[in-house]
Amino acid sequence: MEIWIITLLLMILGILVVSPDSSEFKIKHMDKKLDSIMKHLGIEEINIDKELKELLADEKRIPAIKRLREETGMGLKEAKEYVDNLEKKSSNRY
Repeated sequence: MEIWIITLLLMILGILVVSPDSSEFKIKHMDKKLDSIMKHLGIEEINIDKELKELLADEKRIPAIKRLREETGMGLKEAKEYVDNLEKKSSNRY
């Protein structure tokens, strides 16, 4: 009985490891669709990174997070993480 359970678990694990991850494909596909819809509707992509980098250069982290939230509707945690990552990327360039 135990051997069957172990065999079954190993088979499931094998399937999960071997099966291709379709989530990345789905995200790319959805991104292309969104780009098409935005182009059709005449909506420009929000690119606020330059403004955020200027705020970060002036050591205005909180206003940068606040501005990002206003523009995108992100939650506080996501906006903070985004600004942190942007700050790291900017500091790595120099």
